[in-house]
Amino acid sequence: MGSIIYSHLNNSLLLDKTLIADQFQGVSDVALQIALKQYRDFCIANFDDLLEEVSPEAGKLCLFVGENADERILKQGAFYLDTVIMTDPLFKLTRPDHEITSAWSKAFGMPNPERLDRDGVVQAAKTLLSCRSLVANGYVRFFPTTLEDEAPAEIPIYAPSDGFESVLPPHLRALYKEAADVRSVVASPKGLLIQPNLKLGRRISIDFDGMERGRAFGYNLAEQEVVSWDRESGRAQVAMRMPKTLPSREVFDAWVSQSVNSSAGMHFETLCRDIQWSARFGSQYMTRSRFAASVLDSTEEVTSSSIPTATSSGWLNLNLPIFDSVSMGRLMAARSDEEAFRRFRLQLEKHYRELRLEADSEKRRQKTENAMHELVEIQLTEVDSAIRRLKRKGVLTGLGAVACLAAATATSGASLIATMYAAYAGYKTFEEYRISTKESPAYFLWQAIGQKRVQ
Repeated sequence: MGSIIYSHLNNSLLLDKTLIADQFQGVSDVALQIALKQYRDFCIANFDDLLEEVSPEAGKLCLFVGENADERILKQGAFYLDTVIMTDPLFKLTRPDHEITSAWSKAFGMPNPERLDRDGVVQAAKTLLSCRSLVANGYVRFFPTTLEDEAPAEIPIYAPSDGFESVLPPHLRALYKEAADVRSVVASPKGLLIQPNLKLGRRISIDFDGMERGRAFGYNLAEQEVVSWDRESGRAQVAMRMPKTLPSREVFDAWVSQSVNSSAGMHFETLCRDIQWSARFGSQYMTRSRFAASVLDSTEEVTSSSIPTATSSGWLNLNLPIFDSVSMGRLMAARSDEEAFRRFRLQLEKHYRELRLEADSEKRRQKTENAMHELVEIQLTEVDSAIRRLKRKGVLTGLGAVACLAAATATSGASLIATMYAAYAGYKTFEEYRISTKESPAYFLWQAIGQKRVQ
């Protein structure tokens, strides 16, 4: 199999093993920027071919994870997932300089986006290099999804009269506000540092997912002054500065509330884009965030729970043995050699497809129970036997852990993910989508949940 991105990168300094090991020392910024520009041009010119590469194969479960995957997650899923589509980490670094964001970053002491992110290039190159064999085996696919996320030439400035309270429907806004983790940020010689709590100040960080590598939103409370205003052109010149004095409590609280609302809107937009890409790829969405899962599972009557435990809810919940400390090479060799892993993936895709095709709630409940019995009592028993054989051979070493793979199928158009998939597929209602496609949208949640000693 493989991918055309390597046909380009194999002749580029970006994937030179020696240069990567030396962190591109001796390579000028200009040379790196030229190589990145060439890679960007190649991906854009071959966009349709890259889209064809991520098309799902019959009998295989294709999952889009976006930027929510790393080598650790790929190791954990090596035995159990057919194909994982990831956002291309190198293409993300090729975005052109942006005048407005550069000026803003310089003014408020944030990392300068105009400066070449050498560390980022090194890490992205290492990821692509380490995943080359995974791409060749069909386990991993990369796609430049960030192309459509890049900022426009002119960025609008919003002045909401309601503090962004109307950016989301009330039930979703309440869900986000409950999950918001707001903390103070201080400047230091090492950069901006997130504090353990929130204090009166002018810099904050907002996070919803509570994940180590999740996305947080940063804000600066600057003072603004309109220097000039041209009513005919609609253009204004505004001066901004960061005072050394603290804001009043009233101003601070209003700013924090508005920032939480704004962040909620952006987080939701990112989730929507991920679902849109999944629909475009013909794949299923997989997240590691319990909060994202709760949003996707939300209806007008939102509850705080995200992962039901009962199979009658239409969910599959599987606890799978994983091995983080084993090399990817050994894991992929075991994936290919042990028939038990292939049978598990085959049965997972089969049962998952049947559940999505079943419209009757009672029949879906029965099929879910049957699927859980088949996967847990038969397929995972074979997987455990295969793992014990691999441990005796010395292929798998060390203490294993457990990951939970949960799959949810939308049972009606009331769920948010059902509405999303129907809209992105061009249908006015979920029922139109269901009648035409004859299947229900769904998503997966993947989480490592603890250690387990495998005999």
